[in-house]
Amino acid sequence: MTSQPSLSRARGGLLRIALYYLILAGVVFALVRYVPLIRDAVGGARLTGGPGVGDIFGSETAPPVGSPLTTSVWRNALLATVSMLGALAIMIPVTWVYMVTKRQRGYDESVVHTLLILPVAVTGIVIVVGTNVALAFALAGIVAAVRFRTTLEDTKDAVYVFLAIGVGIASGVQALGVALALSVVFNGVVLVLWNTRFGNIYADASAGQLDLGDVLAGPRSSSSALAVGDPAILEAAAPADLAEIADRAVRLERHISEERARKKTRRANALLLVHARSAQAAQEQVEPALEELAARWKLAEVGPARSGFLLIYLARLEGSAVQGAVMDRLKNGVGGAIEAAELRSLKGINPRA
Repeated sequence: MTSQPSLSRARGGLLRIALYYLILAGVVFALVRYVPLIRDAVGGARLTGGPGVGDIFGSETAPPVGSPLTTSVWRNALLATVSMLGALAIMIPVTWVYMVTKRQRGYDESVVHTLLILPVAVTGIVIVVGTNVALAFALAGIVAAVRFRTTLEDTKDAVYVFLAIGVGIASGVQALGVALALSVVFNGVVLVLWNTRFGNIYADASAGQLDLGDVLAGPRSSSSALAVGDPAILEAAAPADLAEIADRAVRLERHISEERARKKTRRANALLLVHARSAQAAQEQVEPALEELAARWKLAEVGPARSGFLLIYLARLEGSAVQGAVMDRLKNGVGGAIEAAELRSLKGINPRA
């Protein structure tokens, strides 16, 4: 469920991102016009064949103090600093987009830190390597020797990391303008997909066409559903609950995949949704009934609901008589800890069951 304060914070975050880009564009435009060093960092001199920062490392002899080459060394050092700070400034709004879109699920603080540090490091590496083929091969050997092991829970986090690498490479070749464009386009695409929930197959729930049981157990499960308690609690969720329903469906699919790996005679064939004021009190009533009547069962998830908590069970119930007996046991608890309960067949999303 998305509360009003969280929506206000999200809108405030989007306004901050837009304002930041406007200020950054204005500052860059002014500096490019009056500061040649910034113009070189933004315009991509190395992309157009101009001298690069890393080219100074190709000199075989140390330049004398005060010579034009020494002046070039200091200029290149300043240009490298501008490039790295530019990469950092460009990635700041990307981290804000990450925090806004990941506020409800999947937020990882380490990813935010990585998005700020990685482009700075990549920028420095690209500057050092420059056009030196020997350094490029040396870097490839070092990267191959050092093995990095990391696990990202969300595949979209990997896309953010790729963006950080791209911004670092663009900054390293003194093409901050390209890096800024990459950041703006990336953030725009992410925000549009996040706001429109593009690709969400559960969007019909917002129009009342699917209720929670249909979303979690499949559209064809309503024909064989058994329910007890207040019907209003089992009706379609409000549009604000759509994101949480989709997240639950994704998490439940992981449990369903585990069930598919089991033998057919041991695979769960029913989904039990229990709405309760107290999760612990509901468990004390539901689980003894499942222990007695189900061939096997497991508690897949306990999460917040409008009136308290929602408990999701996967169970193997042999026959309609056993299913009816389970619901009869739960019916005695309606009005107390259990407000409503619904039993759905998993055949709609697990045809092999």
